[in-house]
Amino acid sequence: MPGRNSVTEQDQQDEGGRRLRQAQVSRIPSEHDLDVLSRQLGRPVRDVVEIGARCVCGNPLVATTAPRLSNGIPFPTTYYLSHPVITSAVSRLEADGVMTEMSDRLTSDADLSAAYRAAHEAYLAARDAVGERAGTGHVPEIDGVSAGGMPTRVKCLHVLVGHALAAGPGVNPLGDEAIDRIAPWWTLERCYCDGAWDTTGQAPDADLSRHTLTQGLSSEDLAAKREARRRGAAAGDPAADAGPANPPKPLHTAPSEEI
Repeated sequence: MPGRNSVTEQDQQDEGGRRLRQAQVSRIPSEHDLDVLSRQLGRPVRDVVEIGARCVCGNPLVATTAPRLSNGIPFPTTYYLSHPVITSAVSRLEADGVMTEMSDRLTSDADLSAAYRAAHEAYLAARDAVGERAGTGHVPEIDGVSAGGMPTRVKCLHVLVGHALAAGPGVNPLGDEAIDRIAPWWTLERCYCDGAWDTTGQAPDADLSRHTLTQGLSSEDLAAKREARRRGAAAGDPAADAGPANPPKPLHTAPSEEI
C-alpha cells in the first residue's frame, strides 16, 4: 500500500528536508530531553546518546542509543520511538495486522524487498556511525543484526518508524509507509505533546517492570528461575517465581530491546 501517490516529487523533497532537519538539529540530548524521555516511557532511560528526531516543539520523538551499553552489553536497537502518541498510533497498525501484510508483500514485491534490504544496510551503517560518535565504536557481537525484522520480515513497526523518522524519508520504505498510515492520529507537522505524558512531580527514577528481576543473571540462574516457575505452575501456583537464593544485583534496567 503506497503512501505518497497523491503528492509531487517536490512535495516529497520538501517533506524530506523537514524530517532531516528534525533529525539533525540539536542531536545531543540535554537534561531536559532525558527528563522528557523518562516521562514519555514511564521509566528512567539509560545510555541515550542522541535524539534521533524531535517534535516541532523540540521534544524528543526518537531516542538514539549507543550500540554498546555502559555495562558492556551489545544493544542492536539504535532508534527507539518514545512519544506516546506515535507509539499508540503505530500500535493500532500492528493490531490491525499490518506487519503480516507487509511481510507478505516482501515475499512478492522484488523492488520493495530490495529497498527494505537497503534500509537494513543503512541501519547498520548508521549504528556504526552512532557508535563512533558515542565513543563505543563498532560492536562485532551484533554484526549484521539490525532491528524490527529487517531485512526479510516485519517484526516491530515501532522500530521501523523510529528509523524512518531519524533517517528521513526514502531510507526505510515500510517505516515511511507506516508514518503515512498513522496520519489520522499523528503527523510530523503538528505538536501532540500537550497532555501526552505526566509532567507533574519528579521524573521516574526507578524501573519496577518485571524484566529487571532477570537482568544480570547468568544463564544457569535464568534456567533455574524458569524451572521454578514451571514447577510452581504444575503445582497450581501461577505466581511462583523463585530464583537463586542470593541473585546478583541487576546490571542495568533495560532489556535487549528497550532503553
